[in-house]
Amino acid sequence: MNIYCFQRIIGANTIVQGALPSILKDTPASFFNETLDIIEANAKLSFEKLSQIPGLRPVMPSGAMYMMVGIDRAGFSKDFNNDLEIVEAMVTEQSVFCLPGKCFNIPNFFRIVLTVPGNLMAEACDRIAEFCEKHYDIHARFELGQQQNCLTTIQNKDDNYESSGFSNGSSSSSGIFHFIWKKL
Repeated sequence: MNIYCFQRIIGANTIVQGALPSILKDTPASFFNETLDIIEANAKLSFEKLSQIPGLRPVMPSGAMYMMVGIDRAGFSKDFNNDLEIVEAMVTEQSVFCLPGKCFNIPNFFRIVLTVPGNLMAEACDRIAEFCEKHYDIHARFELGQQQNCLTTIQNKDDNYESSGFSNGSSSSSGIFHFIWKKL
């Protein structure tokens, strides 16, 4: 006989709410300071390491316990169709669990949590680097980027679009092979 017990909490957890005043009052300030120091150190470490990886653009948090990391999908396009597939492969191949940006309605990003011990944070960044080394192709990124930019230019030219895409005051276009580059 199988017995299933399901508990669904709708609304606030009243047990935690009842304990919260005591937790905040009786927890030494040093605990909070140490926690903030760990998160800040991990943010700096992660930002430094992930900034060095081609295909990734970490965003330094301003007080959050997590970091969003932009993915240059054009360079990953041969292996993956979206950020979810990239994150799933990272879990399978490197045992690094990240949340896809899709969960937050931010495509082409993933989120890492900064609350782990520093040595594990460094190892996770190293594994992410190894994953990107295997899957990121900078040549594919530029090939796809040139194709997309050329198509955008041709479409814009057909629509009598005269702007160069830059805000330098110029309204002239330099012809059909003028590429509109997007900064990653």
